Amino acid sequence: MDSLALKKKENDELGSEIYNPLDIGRIFISSKDEKIIGLAVESSEIYKGILHELSEIADEIGVIIRFIQFSMPKPGEKTAKGIAFIDISNAKVSPRRALEILKSKKYVKKVTLIRPFLDGMVSDNYFFPLVILNERVAIFRRSVYGALFEGVRRQFGSAGEAFLYYQGFGIGFKIFDEYAKLAGSMDAEKIAKVARAVNMTLGWGIIELVDIDVESKTAIARIYQSFECELGKGSDKPYSQFYRGATAGLFTKFFGKEVEVEEVKCIAKGDPYCEFFIKAK
Repeated sequence: MDSLALKKKENDELGSEIYNPLDIGRIFISSKDEKIIGLAVESSEIYKGILHELSEIADEIGVIIRFIQFSMPKPGEKTAKGIAFIDISNAKVSPRRALEILKSKKYVKKVTLIRPFLDGMVSDNYFFPLVILNERVAIFRRSVYGALFEGVRRQFGSAGEAFLYYQGFGIGFKIFDEYAKLAGSMDAEKIAKVARAVNMTLGWGIIELVDIDVESKTAIARIYQSFECELGKGSDKPYSQFYRGATAGLFTKFFGKEVEVEEVKCIAKGDPYCEFFIKAK
């Protein structure tokens, strides 16, 4: 398969309804026949084979690791933090004894037992706040951000849409400098790769810079599975205001001149992706 055909295949998959979600929830809901507890672990060192050793301990004491997540270490950092949910339904030892076994390991600095807060529900009540790229983040589920975006549109109509656009513009204008810093360059393709990584990590959408002409100050950008336009499915017109504004703010900063952004395709009206045409005024 040639590169162009492969690119088209990848884009078709990105725009499809079938995608590959990652559940990052630190709330575990168990079935009636499962007994789940949580463990918050802080290690004193990281070395090769540590995950294998943890698996061996789990087998030895008869527990099943159902979920495990480690905090992203800083460059050069030799310690780690992690949260795990384990099934102790058929455990050979008590939870307290399991903690004693873990604490006896040289790589464990601290381990804290997390018990269910309701029958069948246990959550990470130890680590807070959440951080990405050394900055605090707050996660909104669709039911929350949907109520926010749709509420603004419903309450204020076209004025609400304008509000979303200018909020997005301010964010895009400000975030450009951070993207450029992370890219270590003012090169458009490198900045686009950083934007793609950040937006995909945060669950906003998957960005693709299709074309850019620095001289004429025009560009075409696509967003697959936009969290904003997903809310408007069934619309007979392009739906994006917030993301369109963010795109305008980012390219205004990049081109050094105010731009217009038109959403020419949108998943809200049945297109496989949202596509923005950007041009300087």
